[in-house]
Amino acid sequence: MSHFNAVFGARAAFLPAAAFACGLALASPGHATQYFLQSDSMDTSRTAHINGPGGASEYVYIGPITFKTYQGTGATPATGALSGPSDLLAFCVDIFHNITLGGLDLKYDDVHDLTTNSNYQTGNPFVGGSPLSKAQVVQVGRLVNYGALLYASAPHTADTVDRLAGLQGAIWQVINPTYSVVSGNGALDSYIAAFSGANYLAGLSGYGAVHSGLTFISETGKYGANAAHQSFAFGAVPEPATWTLLIGGFGFTGVMLRRSRQRLVKVRF
Repeated sequence: MSHFNAVFGARAAFLPAAAFACGLALASPGHATQYFLQSDSMDTSRTAHINGPGGASEYVYIGPITFKTYQGTGATPATGALSGPSDLLAFCVDIFHNITLGGLDLKYDDVHDLTTNSNYQTGNPFVGGSPLSKAQVVQVGRLVNYGALLYASAPHTADTVDRLAGLQGAIWQVINPTYSVVSGNGALDSYIAAFSGANYLAGLSGYGAVHSGLTFISETGKYGANAAHQSFAFGAVPEPATWTLLIGGFGFTGVMLRRSRQRLVKVRF
């Protein structure tokens, strides 16, 4: 864990979010979908401490992220997509790389599946990542999809913020079982423990059936090497009838930060 960068820019909290472009649901089977991440935002009210082997220790903002997203490779509507950008709520599945808040202009795609912990620390593609078991991937998928249901339907309360942050922390721990994520917030830490534990299914209730399907997106042409930005996952595209449920929501996420000289700064893990 190394290479610390500049201080984060603008902080954003509780931004509106809508379902992702309907065109994604119409993408041809077997063909990769491309995503242009124009900008991102998050709620920075929850932080945590990630501890890993060898004394690795980082302070982070914790929760899902909202991306202003286009389908395609640029900030223009693609065939079959909505007429403008959409807000995409996603969870970080990669603690070993970085992404900034604010303007991005990054090209992502779903060419790769979620199969490793993305710990690619060299310039050689796909060297160093630890493989994930089917059970790990299924658990992450269920946590991501429960997060989407929670985001769409739960009342906007401090408990909902803690639950969403707890889901993010649990995803990091499931994918990286030798790491721990601790916030010092009792409610949040209890959610991390519950969602990452063996009996996690008991906590995924109250907002509809939870499935394990997910879309994993990584930076086009860079995934598998240490030059890549963080990778993310989101659930299935909602049915049209549910789109309006997401319009009044709030944006969060898991961008990595480190405390240095009593301030939070962007970190590359």
